Amino acid sequence: MARRPEAQHLAKQVTMRQLEIFLTVAELGGVVQAAEKLHLSQPSVSIQLRKLTETLGLPLYEIVGRQLTLTEAGHRMQDTCREVLDTFDRLDCDINDLKGLRAGRLRLAVDPSAKYFLPQLLGPFMAQYPGIDVDFVEGKRSDLLERLNEDRDDLYIFNHLPTGLDINHFPFLPNPLVVVANKEHALAKKKQLGLSQLSEERMLLRGQGSGSRLALDEFLTAQNIKLNRTMELDSSEAIRLSVKAGIGVGVLSAYALVNAHTEGLVKLNVKGFPLTTHWHIIHRRQKKLSTVAASFLQFVLDEAEQHLPMEQIHARMQQAVH
Repeated sequence: MARRPEAQHLAKQVTMRQLEIFLTVAELGGVVQAAEKLHLSQPSVSIQLRKLTETLGLPLYEIVGRQLTLTEAGHRMQDTCREVLDTFDRLDCDINDLKGLRAGRLRLAVDPSAKYFLPQLLGPFMAQYPGIDVDFVEGKRSDLLERLNEDRDDLYIFNHLPTGLDINHFPFLPNPLVVVANKEHALAKKKQLGLSQLSEERMLLRGQGSGSRLALDEFLTAQNIKLNRTMELDSSEAIRLSVKAGIGVGVLSAYALVNAHTEGLVKLNVKGFPLTTHWHIIHRRQKKLSTVAASFLQFVLDEAEQHLPMEQIHARMQQAVH
């Protein structure tokens, strides 16, 4: 079936680079962010956006204040960009599969706390397969779920298993949550604490929806304990620094304490803690994994403990908070 003349016009005028630039702007919400990610100047990004807009003959986005908002045409273009670029990504994966593991790209999306161990897994994997390139993004849980629903990456690492999704998931590493206080805090002198003793403290927690917060809330609900004073912070690092400043008592993944400067902090001996959840590596059930992605998944499941020996990790965790 012959394509319509206007479709032929778009196919001749629109470039792959323009599609990549527009999709990056749409996903990151701004020209500045897209230019940084693509290692381009802001004027270069703006020029390509203008050319794409002129080719379509409709505005793709509008700026209200400092907020970039896609128009209806922009949303349709975003969907088309993903479809076209995903098709070429699949072709790239198929070609690389024919080459084996000499070349290819691995796309990961991970919870920010995974940065405390992920480099130690990527390092030996990439040393074993030096032709492999890796792209990984960090994002809050809601961002990862959006990317997972849109199937934008090969594999995802969550610290609390999503529910209600058609996924394959593989637990590969324990994720202990610990309660930490400034060493001068009154509770620091207690040898044993009950959960009820935390209920009146100012508790420094990750925001609603984060993996560690979900695990904590489930635990507290099961124990029929309610925290009366909570303060939500965006990152484990913010919690650690706030605890150190004496603002309150924090709940953190023990991994956040392994390589951090933790002088002045003590781990509280609270009944029920450490609260052990697990890190999961996930992909959509219907996704056909590339040779690279399947190899990394198997590498993590087979060798994570070899590159992250658990006895040493637990010992370092203990040392980090004493």
